[in-house]
Amino acid sequence: MKYLLLCLFCCVNAAAYAQTVRSVTAETTHIPARAVTQQFHLQPGDLFSKQNYEIARRDLENTRLFRSLDFIYKEREDGVDIHIKADGRRYVLPMIFGLSGNKHAVGVSAQAGNLWQQGEHLSVFIGGGRDGFDAHGGVNWNAHSLSAGYSHLNFTQRFYRKGWVSSTGIFSPVDDLGKYGEYLLGEIHGVQDDFFVSYAYQFSSVWSAFITPEYEYYRYQNHALDSGNHSHISFGFSYADHISSVMNMRGIDGAEHLDKADMLRDLAAVRRGKTAQISYTAGGAWSGSDYDIGKIAVGAEYLWEFKAHHVLALFAKAQRAFSAPFSSQIASSDLLFNMGIYDREQRGRGGVSAGVSFTYFAVRNTTGLLSFAPFYEQAFITSGGNSYQSHSGVGITLSARLWCIPLPLSLNFTHNLNDGNHHVGCKVGGRF
Repeated sequence: MKYLLLCLFCCVNAAAYAQTVRSVTAETTHIPARAVTQQFHLQPGDLFSKQNYEIARRDLENTRLFRSLDFIYKEREDGVDIHIKADGRRYVLPMIFGLSGNKHAVGVSAQAGNLWQQGEHLSVFIGGGRDGFDAHGGVNWNAHSLSAGYSHLNFTQRFYRKGWVSSTGIFSPVDDLGKYGEYLLGEIHGVQDDFFVSYAYQFSSVWSAFITPEYEYYRYQNHALDSGNHSHISFGFSYADHISSVMNMRGIDGAEHLDKADMLRDLAAVRRGKTAQISYTAGGAWSGSDYDIGKIAVGAEYLWEFKAHHVLALFAKAQRAFSAPFSSQIASSDLLFNMGIYDREQRGRGGVSAGVSFTYFAVRNTTGLLSFAPFYEQAFITSGGNSYQSHSGVGITLSARLWCIPLPLSLNFTHNLNDGNHHVGCKVGGRF
């Protein structure tokens, strides 16, 4: 009983002395003050701690919008006042990347910030390969985000035994008929055109909502399968707590967005990041679609970034299609986490998945970075009832980057645990 009372006393005492953020103010040049205070993750009323303060401070620095940042905080009896002095700057980061495989796909993109001195972020991407092209772009300004894109895909859909179908996409690998020929049931040529516009509003430091109308049209050979209009609208909510900069540390690709000094400096303590998302997709005659479409999707991620920047990441997803034609069904590639390379997938009315990865920086010095990232991901797809088809993979990604050369190189090995096949892929990408 004494120990229980002691613990209760300690909890009450800690709560009594816990401080909250009373105010966050900014003194700025070349950027509006609201662009600084809105992107600072500690807001009035939040619980103040040295760890949360350092996380919010680093996340603001990693936006690349500032030439210099100075932080001052004062502890008072009724809370903590935080004042930020910020000198804004413009930046433009052109990037290029390529992906090995039969698609011969390449792409270029650019990111820019504060061009109009309003604290805005802009991005644009153009890519293409043997099977088509994709172009999209977007802008983030204060709490608002707007993006749009168009893609044209010219593909052959192959059907195999045990529910496997060939994966489609500009950057997806092409399956080798010599590898799966004995399991092939048939194939059909198709063309897909897709146009979308998406708007998101961030109504707190961690919560945001979005809506995405999308025009999607399929033309299959001889009007087979579900040729026609698959247009739909998606809307949902997302939660992200201190994850943007942590996510950058999952591999070398994101490290280029961080300053070299940040990568070489150990963290003061372990950082954690987490996200959660839920969305609903609907389509029918009211959306111009020839088919009834109704799908729900949920997902979550949790990451630990250790003092030496190694990252342990856990992932989970679940999706369900209440009504959808074949081309709009849930695919195992939708449920997996872009860690592995696969040339076939499963499709059905629903599924669940989980994954884990660990990014280990074997080399982290003034010359460059070298990381190993083993991973495992597992998805289960059902077409109804109690029967499930499995799609899982295990592999490792080796990434290397020299600070003096702006093109990181990644080599991925993936072993498909269900059909026994494996893939090796090379990706080159970076700013210039």
